[in-house]
Amino acid sequence: MGELNQCAVCSAPAEQKCSGCQNAHYCSREHQKQDWRQHKQRCTPARVKEDTKYGRYLEATREIKAGDIIMKESPLITGPAQVTPPVCLGCYKLLEAGKTVSCADCGWPFCSEPCTRNEVHKPECLYTKNRGEKVTISSFGIPHPNYQCITVLRCLYQRDYNEKLWAKLQSLESHCADRKGTDKWNNDKKMIADFIVNFFKLGSTFTEEEIMKCCGIIQINGHEVPLLEPEYVAVFERVSMAEHSCCANCNKSFTSSGDIILCAGVDIPASGHISVCYTDPLWGTEARRHHLADSKFFECTCPRCADVTEFGTMYSAVKCKKKDCKGYLLPDTFILPILHKTTCPDPASRGLDDKLWKCCSCGDAVSDAIIQQLLQDIGRELSVMPKGDADACERFVSHCASYLHPAHYYMTDVSLALAQLVGQQHALGLAAVTEDRLILKTQLCRKLADLLETLAPGKAETRLRGTLLFELHAAVAETGRRKSATEGPLVMLGYITESRKILEQSAWLLRHEPSELPEGQVSRQARANLLQLDDLITKLSAALPSPI
Repeated sequence: MGELNQCAVCSAPAEQKCSGCQNAHYCSREHQKQDWRQHKQRCTPARVKEDTKYGRYLEATREIKAGDIIMKESPLITGPAQVTPPVCLGCYKLLEAGKTVSCADCGWPFCSEPCTRNEVHKPECLYTKNRGEKVTISSFGIPHPNYQCITVLRCLYQRDYNEKLWAKLQSLESHCADRKGTDKWNNDKKMIADFIVNFFKLGSTFTEEEIMKCCGIIQINGHEVPLLEPEYVAVFERVSMAEHSCCANCNKSFTSSGDIILCAGVDIPASGHISVCYTDPLWGTEARRHHLADSKFFECTCPRCADVTEFGTMYSAVKCKKKDCKGYLLPDTFILPILHKTTCPDPASRGLDDKLWKCCSCGDAVSDAIIQQLLQDIGRELSVMPKGDADACERFVSHCASYLHPAHYYMTDVSLALAQLVGQQHALGLAAVTEDRLILKTQLCRKLADLLETLAPGKAETRLRGTLLFELHAAVAETGRRKSATEGPLVMLGYITESRKILEQSAWLLRHEPSELPEGQVSRQARANLLQLDDLITKLSAALPSPI
């Protein structure tokens, strides 16, 4: 006989449960209604589970459909990024010299007087006042060391002033044992822990262990919130429980107020694990794995990292140089121990000289050192390439096609830029580009949108894919406009109908993006364009001759 569930209100045996999350139980409908005000804050189709392999993770309590919002959550803590120019400590806007207002109590600069009274500023204001001397910030526009400690101070403050919030923060992973002794740990000790002790004179208030644990909690669980430039940092409680996968089944976005939205990218079965991507899914496997080992302290073995072809995309493949061979080189595996977690991949230091890249066609083998040198050379070429230059992008793609697979991450990076640049360099937009460039834009947008969906079907770089589809809809519509001149309104109607279908998908992908982001502005434009296309389709349909 299974374990009997208890009513969330009275603890009596309960047979009913919340249909939304399948996680809260009630003895009666009356008690469910009574509990709703409390329960609705945590009513999500996910619950926290724990095992030895994953630690704590989120599990779906019911089947979740693609597009469903799994949870929306307010941050526990917000603060400026560790490396940042001076920003307003109330709203995080970038500050400019001569356009600041100082807090009357502590001297920290703000964008306006109302921001000096923002509740989030209380911790650093209190500790600055207690040190007996106000802060003076005189340099703006470049990273300022005094800001490195702010978000950590805001965490520490909760220990004495908000026990519940402090307990939630302390329950999050900090990886102190793994971090200890790394370059990052030593830098945090010097720039944050020692600064808090010496500058704020808090050596008798907080231990080094407490300070360094808060540093770790922020590093491991912090989310960069892209609502402003520079981005600020926020720590969330429940979203932090979502595990990582480079082919995640969920994506995240933010509201205008800074709340996080976790949305299913694909259908998730009941009891399925809920995952997000902790790194950049557009990086190659080696770069993703090194970044995760260096910043999150685990070595990823997700299905994408375990598949050298990255789901058949050949995303890291290098062209075989053996005469008459048209194959591509890949290593036997990317799942190798990462020995140097604090440094970037370096063929001379990794101790992997015996690693070989083999051609999938002819079987020829090339040493890892040669491949890494080639990739470093191409990376340097990419780093000096003029930005915003479509011609330079085309030259890069043409040149590197001799060395890399067409879908290689370097080729993809430049192709993404090129797809969006075509049409942006003319005042008349796509109407002014050549036929060849219009065809190129259309082909690139289709290919790249498909690639993103294959690499990470749940994550699918939702913002980028939505933006690409917006670009594609414009290219398809322009193609229809041009063809209508010689082939008539029926042909144009076909292209406009296709353009609308693409635009509808773009608007759906970007529907949660706030207006502060470029993607939110694209979303708004997509909705407006849908109305215009509907009107055009109606007019074109009416203009067609009636069937006999």
